[in-house]
Amino acid sequence: MAKNKIWIIILFTIAVYVIMGVYADFGKLSLTISYFQWQYFLFMIILTTIGYLIRCIKWNLFLKTAGVHLDYKENLFVFFSGLSMIVTPGKLGEVWKSWLIRDISGDELSKTLPVVIMDRVTDVISLIFLSLIGIFYYREGISVLIILSAICIGFYIAIRSKTVVEKMKIFLEKRFSKYTNDMQLMHETMNKIMAPKVLVSLSLLNALAWFFECLGLYSVIIGFGQSIDILLATFIFSFSSLIGGVSMVPGGIGVAEAGISGLLVMNGISPALSVGIALILRLGSFWYGAILGFTVYALFKKRIMKDKNKLFYEVENV
Repeated sequence: MAKNKIWIIILFTIAVYVIMGVYADFGKLSLTISYFQWQYFLFMIILTTIGYLIRCIKWNLFLKTAGVHLDYKENLFVFFSGLSMIVTPGKLGEVWKSWLIRDISGDELSKTLPVVIMDRVTDVISLIFLSLIGIFYYREGISVLIILSAICIGFYIAIRSKTVVEKMKIFLEKRFSKYTNDMQLMHETMNKIMAPKVLVSLSLLNALAWFFECLGLYSVIIGFGQSIDILLATFIFSFSSLIGGVSMVPGGIGVAEAGISGLLVMNGISPALSVGIALILRLGSFWYGAILGFTVYALFKKRIMKDKNKLFYEVENV
């Protein structure tokens, strides 16, 4: 990511959090946070990490279904390095993982980009599913879930429909004929990983991963000495994360926090406490993930690439 873009995101984040501080009253907010029991923050980090590991398993299963085979070290490196891109709008920066895989294994982008796309699609499906569990707490949100569900279903039908695909193929070949082979490979790969059994099973696995992050919100609330229904916590986290993701605001910054704090206020928690919960939660989930991603990439890039180059050299000299 370009340095100027990083600075823009940093300044934008500071501005958003200052606005939230003004809304909650800085004095009340700082006093409220001082009462937080930080051992629950560590517990949230553990829950978030478990969720990441489960999503890494899902990612690896998608790759194998697509015919891309990385060893476990390479897969961990690519997945966790990709977390550094969660600060981009809609996490679209995660397409960078395709370039990492190309550098490691030589697999074509047209073979790995569909995996990145479906990885994000299953995130949306999983968050919709978890949001539906608690929708009776906030019925106004049902329209958003219906629209997003319709988009996912439409996308699935379009990719799986031979008629639609043939028309799209003819249209694209007329305008981008030199990319015909790449588009054909992308479609074949997309079809493999969108097989009903694969899509349903991995979406459910992904829902389990996100549920651990929902439990992170539950633990933060307990850390403030408050109590909340676990289904409500699941709804608040998943719905706010979903809205933050589709908003196309970098990392959903501000949108997700506003969703979390706003829904907490609607359920009887004070503004200062709600904002405090949202800020600590995002620190231990979103920002923890971004920092983890940058750290993994910085620490292991040379080692992974060195091992791969050494292997290529040994194969060439056999």
